[in-house]
Amino acid sequence: MGRTGSGKASFHAKKRKANRGDSDSDSSSDEDRLKPKLKTSHVAAVEKTTSFTVKCMRDYRRRKMKFVDFIVKEYPALAEELIYELTPEQMADPRRHYHKATHDFYFQKLPASVLQSFLSSQWKDKEKGIKYTFDHLRKYHDAILKCAEFSPYNLPRSYGIEMRPYLDNLEKELADAKSDGKVTEQDADPICFGLYKQLCIWAVMTGRVFVWVFLVLQWNLMARPMNVDGISFQNFWANGDSVVFKYNTNKKDRKGANTTEKHCYANPENPFICLFLALGCYLCIFQQKFDRDCNKVFRAQSQKEKSASSSFSKALKKMLMSIKDSALKLQEFSIRDGHFHPHGVRKGSGTHATTGSMEPPPIPSVLLRGEWSMGKVLEVYWRFSMIGDTYLGRCLAGLMPEKPNFGILPPHFTAGRENPFIEEGMKRCFGVILRRYGGFGVEGALLLFLASIVYHHEWLKTQIAGTTDHPFLQIPILNDPKLLEELKKLVTLDPAGAVTMATGVPESVKLRDKLREVIGLLTEYRNDVKWLKENLTEMVKNAMEEKA
Repeated sequence: MGRTGSGKASFHAKKRKANRGDSDSDSSSDEDRLKPKLKTSHVAAVEKTTSFTVKCMRDYRRRKMKFVDFIVKEYPALAEELIYELTPEQMADPRRHYHKATHDFYFQKLPASVLQSFLSSQWKDKEKGIKYTFDHLRKYHDAILKCAEFSPYNLPRSYGIEMRPYLDNLEKELADAKSDGKVTEQDADPICFGLYKQLCIWAVMTGRVFVWVFLVLQWNLMARPMNVDGISFQNFWANGDSVVFKYNTNKKDRKGANTTEKHCYANPENPFICLFLALGCYLCIFQQKFDRDCNKVFRAQSQKEKSASSSFSKALKKMLMSIKDSALKLQEFSIRDGHFHPHGVRKGSGTHATTGSMEPPPIPSVLLRGEWSMGKVLEVYWRFSMIGDTYLGRCLAGLMPEKPNFGILPPHFTAGRENPFIEEGMKRCFGVILRRYGGFGVEGALLLFLASIVYHHEWLKTQIAGTTDHPFLQIPILNDPKLLEELKKLVTLDPAGAVTMATGVPESVKLRDKLREVIGLLTEYRNDVKWLKENLTEMVKNAMEEKA
């Protein structure tokens, strides 16, 4: 009985399975039959989209190849089992992102112990016993994980289980070695506000306008060099007394879903670090290069991503080499030998914003401006606030809340482009940009930039005095005294035109300004009383003598 029932159940199960197989087969054939045959160009476009991945894949492949070379050299027998050479077809497959890699792993066979032996044997200077930092070595592990994602072979579960405790112990070992000076440090030292100002002065004095504007913009945005590299004309616009910047994407947000607006301000009191002036001069001097299809502000049309940030890094270091005793100057600002790097600008501006005043901007505003993660919980509850960001923007512009004129307005025009002199100035300085990118909404920002050039015209002329090749000589309105004179009449720091009020000024700062005014009146009154006490007797005596 039991066997018969079991046999029937087994029979029906096999039948159901067979029916399902027939159904699956029919369904699959129907799908194949209904699947449209796409054009080659459309297939290529879809593959490009589906293969989009992190931008550091090139570096991951480079690190993986270094690991491959280690195995081939140290364990040749094991190499035959773990590594295979890529065919030209595989290397050309855009979905795999091999870049310049020539070999890949059978990741399912890769034991964690091999990578561990590689990491533990890496020396920066073996003779001196100097090792690499933990972050440097950990990136090889990251490279293996990321490259395995694009491989047809998956890593075994044991790999992750064995690597976790090893990496934990490696970090402790290197932390201990660091205390003995046995670990090389490659991190950039923060560029403090004082050094930042000095770098801007050097850039202007040596005529390096690109270095000047890139440096000032990176400081004000608290940005990575690559963020400034990718800025286009659609990424900034005027908003009252500020110019707002917003990235398309950032390092950890490739979709651009959480990028925030960054309000930037002018500093009329210090032209060397005034963002509006620096951008205005740069766009004016190099406006002809924007007569092209590429809308990037700093990249040339044919240049690739990070090309402008790379050029900035090289130009900045070249500038330092041209300055006498610059190494000693860097030491005065606590920059160690070999630790000066553009990334220090981002560290320095973040430090200045949070510690440069006894009334620093809100920490969430600082973190959001720097595109730093606050953690999942805080990112849910602490959102972007324009009030906090505007206050932060003023602090980064070099305006300090404890000092007078924190709420100073930028130089701006009392009229708009309907004024013939302003329109002529805009065409002279930014004509090419207006023609090519006028629809991007940059006109308002360009008006503020032009006003800053006019306001600081005497300073600009001072920089080019006695020179024949300074880039400021190429600013058209400086060579047209009549137009410049008319524009000077239209520039003001008082509320007028499109700039009617100061943003980013806390009530505490406003109260402090009022208190300064009261103190000034009281001081004036006290001085008058003091003068009267000192001179009253003589005044009465003289009056009596005159009457007698």
